[in-house]
Amino acid sequence: MIMFSPYHKFTNCQKLRRIINDLKKSNRIPQDLWAAHNTYHYTLIHKLKSAQHYVGILTYVLSNTSPQDITSEFILVVNRNVDGFFYSGGSALDILAREVLTCFDIQLPTNVYFKTAREELTQHRPGDPIIRCLGDPRWKNDFSTYRNVLTHELLIVGTSITVNMNIDGTSQDGMLVPLPDNPRSNPSQRTYRRYPDVGVYCKTTLFRLLSLINIVYGELADRIAQSNRLPL
Repeated sequence: MIMFSPYHKFTNCQKLRRIINDLKKSNRIPQDLWAAHNTYHYTLIHKLKSAQHYVGILTYVLSNTSPQDITSEFILVVNRNVDGFFYSGGSALDILAREVLTCFDIQLPTNVYFKTAREELTQHRPGDPIIRCLGDPRWKNDFSTYRNVLTHELLIVGTSITVNMNIDGTSQDGMLVPLPDNPRSNPSQRTYRRYPDVGVYCKTTLFRLLSLINIVYGELADRIAQSNRLPL
């Protein structure tokens, strides 16, 4: 079973795989759909594993860096892993849209993003129950903004770093590196109120990504099991 411990058990992934594999054995899934599913599904899992990898490195670096070790190289390492997390996590959501639309045998448009699945299903299968699972959750707007800025504009992690403090006020190893409230602000004018610790933000967002995709996989698995065939 695919697990992302300690973030999420992701149990519906294995359930979906088992059901689709059974369809393949009984010739209830066309070969082209089978090939497309395997392409998108395993690419998506790779992206999630990559996102988990970047979170792990980021957590280690933030927890094991002493104040005297804060250098430009430290900032570079943090940014590299923050970049990797956002790119991988965002890609996983976009690939999810391809996987969902493939299961419904809806022709993919030229550009496919996470929102594309909802848009295409609303057009071709209005009222389908899975549509409710494909809306943007509240956290996604900030996530998408950070990802977009990283991809097209500038770095979102700067030099605003806080040393972790013990309860008696003495410093301890580990850094608190914040995300800017508005990543498009000039770096010298940024404020850092909402997400004071990028490590916590990435861990929390990884859990949310896994939870969202797990819900969609559960809906797909139940629907496919009921119909006992693909496409839906």
